[in-house]
Amino acid sequence: MASVPVYCLCRLPYDVTRFMIECDMCQDWFHGSCVGVEEEKAADIDLYHCPNCEVLHGPSIMKKRRGSSKGHDTHKGKPVKTGSPTFVRELRSRTFDSSDEVILKPTGNQLTVEF
Repeated sequence: MASVPVYCLCRLPYDVTRFMIECDMCQDWFHGSCVGVEEEKAADIDLYHCPNCEVLHGPSIMKKRRGSSKGHDTHKGKPVKTGSPTFVRELRSRTFDSSDEVILKPTGNQLTVEF
Protein backbone atom coordinates (compact mmCIF):
# COMPACT_ATOMS: atom_id res chain seq x y z
CA MET A 1 0.00 0.00 0.00
CA ALA A 2 1.40 3.40 -1.02
CA SER A 3 1.81 5.94 1.73
CA VAL A 4 0.46 9.47 1.37
CA PRO A 5 3.24 12.09 1.25
CA VAL A 6 3.32 14.40 4.25
CA TYR A 7 4.52 17.99 4.47
CA CYS A 8 5.31 20.73 6.93
CA LEU A 9 6.39 20.59 10.56
CA CYS A 10 2.99 19.11 11.42
CA ARG A 11 3.59 16.12 9.07
CA LEU A 12 0.10 16.25 7.54
CA PRO A 13 -0.79 15.41 3.93
CA TYR A 14 -1.45 18.14 1.37
CA ASP A 15 -4.72 20.04 1.90
CA VAL A 16 -5.87 22.25 -0.99
CA THR A 17 -7.79 24.52 1.41
CA ARG A 18 -4.71 25.62 3.39
CA PHE A 19 -2.07 28.11 2.24
CA MET A 20 1.40 26.62 1.88
CA ILE A 21 4.82 28.16 1.20
CA GLU A 22 7.94 26.49 -0.22
CA CYS A 23 11.34 26.93 1.42
CA ASP A 24 13.77 28.32 -1.15
CA MET A 25 16.64 26.40 0.45
CA CYS A 26 15.38 22.84 1.07
CA GLN A 27 12.34 22.97 -1.27
CA ASP A 28 10.05 21.50 1.44
CA TRP A 29 6.50 22.83 1.76
CA PHE A 30 5.01 24.32 4.93
CA HIS A 31 1.56 25.51 6.02
CA GLY A 32 1.68 29.26 6.49
CA SER A 33 -0.13 28.90 9.82
CA CYS A 34 2.50 26.43 11.08
CA VAL A 35 5.47 28.70 10.26
CA GLY A 36 3.86 32.08 10.96
CA VAL A 37 3.50 33.32 7.37
CA GLU A 38 0.21 34.96 6.34
CA GLU A 39 -0.87 34.38 2.74
CA GLU A 40 -1.25 38.13 2.14
CA LYS A 41 2.31 38.78 3.35
CA ALA A 42 3.92 35.93 1.36
CA ALA A 43 4.07 38.07 -1.78
CA ASP A 44 6.48 40.39 0.07
CA ILE A 45 8.99 37.56 0.69
CA ASP A 46 11.81 37.31 -1.86
CA LEU A 47 13.51 34.19 -0.41
CA TYR A 48 11.67 32.14 2.20
CA HIS A 49 13.73 30.14 4.74
CA CYS A 50 11.85 27.55 6.80
CA PRO A 51 12.60 27.28 10.55
CA ASN A 52 15.19 24.52 9.92
CA CYS A 53 17.02 26.39 7.14
CA GLU A 54 16.81 29.67 9.05
CA VAL A 55 19.39 28.24 11.49
CA LEU A 56 21.94 27.67 8.69
CA HIS A 57 21.06 30.40 6.18
CA GLY A 58 19.57 33.19 8.30
CA PRO A 59 16.08 34.67 8.17
CA SER A 60 13.91 34.97 5.08
CA ILE A 61 14.74 37.84 2.76
CA MET A 62 11.98 40.34 2.08
CA LYS A 63 11.52 42.11 -1.26
CA LYS A 64 12.85 45.63 -1.37
CA ARG A 65 10.13 48.27 -1.28
CA ARG A 66 10.16 51.14 -3.72
CA GLY A 67 9.35 54.65 -2.62
CA SER A 68 8.20 55.76 0.79
CA SER A 69 5.17 53.50 1.17
CA LYS A 70 6.40 51.76 4.32
CA GLY A 71 3.54 50.64 6.51
CA HIS A 72 0.92 51.07 3.80
CA ASP A 73 -1.03 48.11 2.41
CA THR A 74 -1.46 49.64 -1.03
CA HIS A 75 1.03 50.91 -3.57
CA LYS A 76 0.20 53.62 -6.08
CA GLY A 77 -1.06 51.99 -9.25
CA LYS A 78 -1.22 48.53 -7.70
CA PRO A 79 -4.75 47.10 -7.44
CA VAL A 80 -6.07 45.97 -4.07
CA LYS A 81 -6.26 42.17 -3.86
CA THR A 82 -9.75 40.77 -3.34
CA GLY A 83 -10.15 39.45 0.20
CA SER A 84 -7.11 41.30 1.56
CA PRO A 85 -7.47 43.26 4.81
CA THR A 86 -7.38 46.51 2.81
CA PHE A 87 -10.14 45.27 0.49
CA VAL A 88 -12.36 44.23 3.41
CA ARG A 89 -11.74 47.52 5.25
CA GLU A 90 -12.64 49.58 2.15
CA LEU A 91 -15.72 47.45 1.42
CA ARG A 92 -17.04 47.82 4.97
CA SER A 93 -16.56 51.60 4.89
CA ARG A 94 -18.76 52.01 1.81
CA THR A 95 -22.52 52.43 1.69
CA PHE A 96 -24.65 50.98 -1.08
CA ASP A 97 -28.03 52.03 -2.45
CA SER A 98 -30.99 49.83 -1.68
CA SER A 99 -31.79 47.41 -4.50
CA ASP A 100 -35.28 48.97 -4.64
CA GLU A 101 -33.68 52.12 -6.07
CA VAL A 102 -31.64 50.24 -8.66
CA ILE A 103 -33.63 47.23 -9.89
CA LEU A 104 -36.63 47.78 -12.16
CA LYS A 105 -39.72 45.78 -11.21
CA PRO A 106 -42.13 46.07 -14.15
CA THR A 107 -45.59 44.55 -14.11
CA GLY A 108 -46.45 41.84 -16.63
CA ASN A 109 -48.23 44.18 -19.07
CA GLN A 110 -45.16 46.48 -19.11
CA LEU A 111 -42.92 43.70 -20.45
CA THR A 112 -42.85 44.28 -24.18
CA VAL A 113 -40.34 43.65 -26.93
CA GLU A 114 -39.23 47.28 -26.67
CA PHE A 115 -38.64 46.97 -22.92
